[in-house]
Amino acid sequence: MAVEASSGARVWAFACGLVVALLLAGAAGAQGSSGGDIEPAWSPNGKQIAFARFVGANLELYVMNSGGGGFRALTHGSPNHVDPAWSPDGKTILFSRLVRAHGQLTGGQVYVTKPGGGGQKRLTTGEGGYDEVFGWSPDGKQIAFERIQGGVGSVWVMNANGAGQKRLTGGTNVDDYLAAWSPDGKKLAFVRTAANAFGDIYEMNADGTGVHPLVRTSGDDTSPVWSPTGKKLAFMSDRTAHYEIYTVNAAGGGRRQITHTDGGAHDPSWSPDGKKIAFATFVDGQWQIDVVSSGGGAVKQLTSSSGDNTNPAWSPDSKKIAFESTRDNESKIFVMGADGSSQHAVT
Repeated sequence: MAVEASSGARVWAFACGLVVALLLAGAAGAQGSSGGDIEPAWSPNGKQIAFARFVGANLELYVMNSGGGGFRALTHGSPNHVDPAWSPDGKTILFSRLVRAHGQLTGGQVYVTKPGGGGQKRLTTGEGGYDEVFGWSPDGKQIAFERIQGGVGSVWVMNANGAGQKRLTGGTNVDDYLAAWSPDGKKLAFVRTAANAFGDIYEMNADGTGVHPLVRTSGDDTSPVWSPTGKKLAFMSDRTAHYEIYTVNAAGGGRRQITHTDGGAHDPSWSPDGKKIAFATFVDGQWQIDVVSSGGGAVKQLTSSSGDNTNPAWSPDSKKIAFESTRDNESKIFVMGADGSSQHAVT
């Protein structure tokens, strides 16, 4: 796990693709009946946003209209419900249910539910460790997830109904995590950490064959994100003084650094039209959201508020960005135009 603490209470947890570090820390915002909203996920038609909300000391999943309002709770009570991911047809939401006890994660399973509430179903058992969502295949027929046993992760896939669970990677000396489907569903990119404790970007066929390194450096390479065409991937690397965003050809080669920040670049998010990459960067003591052309070039800062602005998520039409912001002290979900205009809270 590659974890880096930022200013304030925000903790970056790259290894599991969610807020594991926040869960273990108890999260600074987890006070009162509603202590913060995180992890915005747009529905495929752009009309709704799923997110996780701190309710007491636990995280619950909600759905709302993308313009705000229409809130519906999808989960109720302990433990923690995180990682909302919409099925490609918008009819189902995938999520992780993680159990915490005495400051440790003690279990976790993958579940699905309906956006309107109800129909909750457990798909995995955790098998003596815990399971966590990666995401749906583009055709909605399969789900990728991570199974962590003895502190070591491996990449698994299963059918959308939970059947046919199959381990694709894993071994005693490697930790595999953060898997991402290619747009055509034929490949998975993932991060592998071996004995050197630094992550490398790997790629494999969707059936687990053809595992090979795509990016291996002396630094930590993590958080792979496919371009909409499937021809490139964006990722983070700390091969310099701090993390920056890079791209690489999916076939290998053509590696290019596309950000050059003073405080580091995190959370790469590729716009659905393929033209831009949004990311979070540390500026004057706060995390702000910037955007850059996917081919590199001039960076445009989109947020400049107090508090931290993180986790940018593009709307399906590439016209808006949802993100987390602590500008009002506790974390809320905000939405803005792709150019940074009309920033407003929707939770």
